[in-house]
Amino acid sequence: MSNPGGVVRKSGARWYGMGALVALALAAVAPGCSSDECVDAFDCRDQGAAPQGKAYVCNADQKCELRDLAPEPETDAGTGGDTDAGTNTDAGTNTDAGTGTGAGTQTDAGTDAGTETDAGTETDAGTETDAGTPTDGGAELCTDTVACTEQSIDTLRLRSTVATGGVVEEGTTQGEFLTFLDGRAGGTSVPESYTYARFTETGLRKVAIDDQSALSSTEWDVAVRRYVVRFNSGVSGPSCVAVAQTPDGTTFESVTSVPVDARFQVENYYTPGACTFSADGYGLGSPATQTLSFWTYASCLQMTNKVYLIQLADGRHVKLQVKAYYEPTMQAQCDTTGSVSSSASAGSIRLRWAWLP
Repeated sequence: MSNPGGVVRKSGARWYGMGALVALALAAVAPGCSSDECVDAFDCRDQGAAPQGKAYVCNADQKCELRDLAPEPETDAGTGGDTDAGTNTDAGTNTDAGTGTGAGTQTDAGTDAGTETDAGTETDAGTETDAGTPTDGGAELCTDTVACTEQSIDTLRLRSTVATGGVVEEGTTQGEFLTFLDGRAGGTSVPESYTYARFTETGLRKVAIDDQSALSSTEWDVAVRRYVVRFNSGVSGPSCVAVAQTPDGTTFESVTSVPVDARFQVENYYTPGACTFSADGYGLGSPATQTLSFWTYASCLQMTNKVYLIQLADGRHVKLQVKAYYEPTMQAQCDTTGSVSSSASAGSIRLRWAWLP
């Protein structure tokens, strides 16, 4: 069923006001060029700081080119994308190493992957924690076909090689999960697909699927690569996994249920029909996903601790927060000091999440 604008309001809905976008200062950092002058925008770091209103991009000839920044998107944004957010010490190469805290592991979620209580699929989990029938919108968020797939393949650099990175549950807090998803994709040139996963009663479970196959699959709920986190809905996939913002400053602990005025939106970084691309607005060329605001950037990728509400295809809900982009020690260093001593683990996404009644 079509849903113009990709928006569903619950009964009695009114839209939460969204916080003003925070401008990101993209500081000059150390060079990271290969035999070509550049692979992506962050290989142009040796060009120095771009003039205000402009940014260096890597053009089709793999040369650094100064261009005007795109207009800021209307979606609640930080920045994001497949180009590495980099740091002043970012290696910017395919030798992006793992860490001793689980980064880069190829094992699956470390939980019972075959549980019948898997959430986010078309079959009902049938457990006592099941929220029941889909909330207002459920099926209306689904689409028969995904629009602008050819454009997505090109712009998002969607691959046909399944990501080797794993999905591992690391949390020990009763009632919530802390899930590591290896989104490094082989390095900053991203030779591998996004890492795909679905929500289950025992944690996030990896779905072994490549990017191009994922465009026609409802088996996955969330996908991560480098610092892009996207969900299976709208122009991202054929399922119904929608995202609602919470007011700025909302804490993870304070969210105990789904507000009646929660406004769920599908991924809409392309306009169906015209296929007009909505980018991050800072010249990085990454998609303006519904969770674009989970980080900010100075000289390393700092977490904003933004809390999101996720509505799954079966109508159930989770609350979700992106806790890390680097391994935990480096992320804490970045968040505290604004820089990191090593960015070898860049792309090691950790999601904090919990089921909502």
